[in-house]
Amino acid sequence: MSENSPLITEHELDHHGSTDEQCKKKRLAYFSDVPNFFWIELSLLINVFLSGFDGTVAASTYSTIGNEFRAISLASWITSSYLITSTAFQPLYGSISDILGRKSCIIFALAVFSLGSYGCFASASMMSLIIMRGFTGIGGGGLMSLSTITNSDIIFPEKRALFQAVQNLLYGLGAVSGASFGGYLTSLLGWRWCFAIQIAPALLSMYVTFAFIGKSESRHALEGQSLWKKIDFGGSATLVCSLTSQLLILSLGGNKLAWLDWRLIGLGILMIVSTLTFLKIEVSTSALPIIPVQDYKTKYAVLNIVLSFGVGLAAYSYLFTLPLLFQINLGDSVTQSGLRLTIPSLATPIGGITTGLLMAKSARYLPNLPVCGTLLMAIGNFSAVFISNKLPNWLINLLLVPANLGQGIAYPSSLFLFIYFFESSKQASSTSTVYLMRNIGGVWGVTYISSVTQFVLRKLLKEDLSRLSFLTKKETKKIIADILESTDVIKTLDPRVRELVIQDYTFALRVSQVVLGTCCFVAFVCFLVGKRLFIKGNKQWN
Repeated sequence: MSENSPLITEHELDHHGSTDEQCKKKRLAYFSDVPNFFWIELSLLINVFLSGFDGTVAASTYSTIGNEFRAISLASWITSSYLITSTAFQPLYGSISDILGRKSCIIFALAVFSLGSYGCFASASMMSLIIMRGFTGIGGGGLMSLSTITNSDIIFPEKRALFQAVQNLLYGLGAVSGASFGGYLTSLLGWRWCFAIQIAPALLSMYVTFAFIGKSESRHALEGQSLWKKIDFGGSATLVCSLTSQLLILSLGGNKLAWLDWRLIGLGILMIVSTLTFLKIEVSTSALPIIPVQDYKTKYAVLNIVLSFGVGLAAYSYLFTLPLLFQINLGDSVTQSGLRLTIPSLATPIGGITTGLLMAKSARYLPNLPVCGTLLMAIGNFSAVFISNKLPNWLINLLLVPANLGQGIAYPSSLFLFIYFFESSKQASSTSTVYLMRNIGGVWGVTYISSVTQFVLRKLLKEDLSRLSFLTKKETKKIIADILESTDVIKTLDPRVRELVIQDYTFALRVSQVVLGTCCFVAFVCFLVGKRLFIKGNKQWN
């Protein structure tokens, strides 16, 4: 047997498939009959934890990093560059692992993630950090998706919802740890250690994977197909090109460059061409497509894909704006803003566990869960508008709970609702598609919300500071430029100026939160429609 293979054989995949009658037979094992199950799960759950930790630790420290490099306007790219590459490579892991094997892909993902984390630790400039975050994303894109795909391979179908709940718990705990511990670690040792600390568990997981995950024959190798011809490199390259040009337009337009600037027009043309080329490749390629468009022709499939984009946009952007709101409006330090996220962030794994247990109890709960999750996310985003230094801490924590709880419910339930339509042989690609659209939403959300905040802030500051008679036009321009590069400047301003700046910055962040709340409410309405389509298309649910 070769190592260029999935974790288990095609026969085993059929045995564990969600539609196979053999799954109903009595088994001696409770969760799985795959050897070394405990060690495999240890590796996978470490990967899931790292995925959650890395996402929030970057969000909780980006303002500190931006201030140190005096490039706060570029700080969103610390997250965006990671999301671009992880988004492009995440679906590739699904198809490539079908060809080369789960084991090889997991080891590769962890190796790249570790090297990238060290590169972030050693970065000497904002640009080098952004590049290394992009490199880290190549590995990070496989941590969560390969764990979900591998668990779908090895765990008995009726136990998958329970393990999805455990996976949600670990992801949530990782996110909580990143949000709270990241700020503390930044204050204690510096932001670089927020990336370096991830290397040791990644190497441990890599060792466990190498030592305990077995080898088996690849489905596609057995069929005699050319391995490299089945990998959608063209789709991946055009997707990266499309996303990068989109984000550059969002980031530069109205801030660094005028909307009709020839460079933005050129980026717009590149975006359109690369997007259309990507779609053409996905429809006609003989490789395993990143998005198997031919499988997603039903109204429900299209709607769920769009909704995955919307949920990802709202979730990432919400996390991105809160630390800045805490530091600007509430006067929190980096440590305090991280700790403030701890208690409400516990609602995310609670929502995930609850969702998993409900799905394990009865699949009939499934159509209602995304509806409840997106409604809670909408309530949470609108509630964040009322956060201010006039409220007691317990009430601020309470206002933060609904969005976190809603995300914990919406993420796993929308995933399972989507892959429910597909047979076991297509579960890897359908899982990757959901993660892909969430990440694209996250890429758009972080950059778009950052651009909205900067645009509104710039406009308000120009209007309000020009009314202060003791400031010259030159001084006003310098203050605005400095604030857009570093929030630390606010502390050094004249009290009269500082009060206006905090007021305008807070208002700009509130505008962003209203936009996010609206996105969540639209997703809620669409999931109501999707629920009807789901039930209508499945007679057993009537």
